[in-house]
Amino acid sequence: MTTVNELVAKAGEYADGDKPDEAVEICTSVLLDTPDHPGALFCLGSVLLKAGRYAWATQIAKRITQVCPRDQRGWAMLSHIYGERCMYDESIRYAEKALDCVVADHTLADVAYAHCNAGNWQQARTFALKALKQPPSLLAEQAKTTADVNLAYADLALGNWADGFKGYRRTMRTKWRKERVYFTADGQDTQEWQGEPDAVVIVTGEQGLGDEIMAAGVIPQAAAGCQRFVFDCDHRLAALFQRSFPQIIVSPTRREDAVRSPVAPTHHKTLFGLGELFRKTDDAFPRQPYLIPNQEYVGMFRELFGGQRVVGLAWSGGLPRTGMEHRAAGLGSFLPLLQKGGAEFVSLQYKEDAAEVAQMERAHGIKVRRLPWVTQGQDMDLLAGLLSACSEVVGVHTSALHLSSALGVPTTILTHRGSGWRYAPKELLWYPPTTRTFSKRKGESWRECVHRLVACM
Repeated sequence: MTTVNELVAKAGEYADGDKPDEAVEICTSVLLDTPDHPGALFCLGSVLLKAGRYAWATQIAKRITQVCPRDQRGWAMLSHIYGERCMYDESIRYAEKALDCVVADHTLADVAYAHCNAGNWQQARTFALKALKQPPSLLAEQAKTTADVNLAYADLALGNWADGFKGYRRTMRTKWRKERVYFTADGQDTQEWQGEPDAVVIVTGEQGLGDEIMAAGVIPQAAAGCQRFVFDCDHRLAALFQRSFPQIIVSPTRREDAVRSPVAPTHHKTLFGLGELFRKTDDAFPRQPYLIPNQEYVGMFRELFGGQRVVGLAWSGGLPRTGMEHRAAGLGSFLPLLQKGGAEFVSLQYKEDAAEVAQMERAHGIKVRRLPWVTQGQDMDLLAGLLSACSEVVGVHTSALHLSSALGVPTTILTHRGSGWRYAPKELLWYPPTTRTFSKRKGESWRECVHRLVACM
């Protein structure tokens, strides 16, 4: 006869093996007879957390902490839930409660994760190193990955480029960063490029447009170091990249099954992975514009604006998993800048913005021009033309601000404590000095942040 614990173990296997429905069915049957079974609660909560059902997962995790307050699993789950929701202080607090229950590789790694999310880079680094020194537990593999990844993020945030990029390879095959497989002319797997000059290298673009734009500044140097360079990029950026880097082959196939290239690769690398070879020190960043817009588009937008000074605004961005809530400043937060005037203001919002723009005009008599056929479309080359016609760009970190930065347009990126390792250094070395960051202080509203910015202008 199958015991309850055996059933829960089977549910755990299903949950880990991408069979969430089967796991939920078993957990539900167990909890009907044994409502406070901690293993069944944890398995069910894990499935809900993985599915992004944070409200339900929170209640399950809290129940575990009530039933078994010395069981670190409930506290650890709460830490992960609040970390996913970018509620940094709560995430840290619950991670520390889990650590109070048991000092182990996985609880130390979870504290590193919580501090990393919060932008506490030194603390994240300290706990990650402690985790890696602990004897391996039953969760050793997961703990090592968590510790390695967050150690890499901390090193990159602190400008320890060589160690950071070496560790960054551990993010491959994790939830949001997939590894793509390529084949040589004879059907063999390509080798990872380590700088061999006779290699035909195919490079995989990054997960999002912003990352792909940010990391692309390394392409000229990398292309000069191999025989041929093929860039497997997002199709929306292909025209811009081909114009900017005529020495490479651009294959706009990152989201497709097959690469289109006239040459077969011998080696592969990821775009950020090129940092291991070409971005080991601060001096290795050229700090020059590296994208070239379509000049006909630029001229069209300059004519549209009639020679006026134009400021592009981006007041929200991201997805739920990338801190959308904390990046949703709202157009109203930019009122201090709008009231300063001296320019025509243009929305760079890639989502629906009509209601906010109309409300701003009704409430304050201030017009913000909308060009949704550009900003809410799929043509990044057209957007690059608009940005190049701007005198300045200001906003939270979105793809548009990465694009304006790479084009050399004066850009101010508003950041917050959880913006991530890319924005942690005082200067964004990826871009020319025309790009700067301006950080929102803890407890400060976005409008207060913009008011400080305007006072510094």
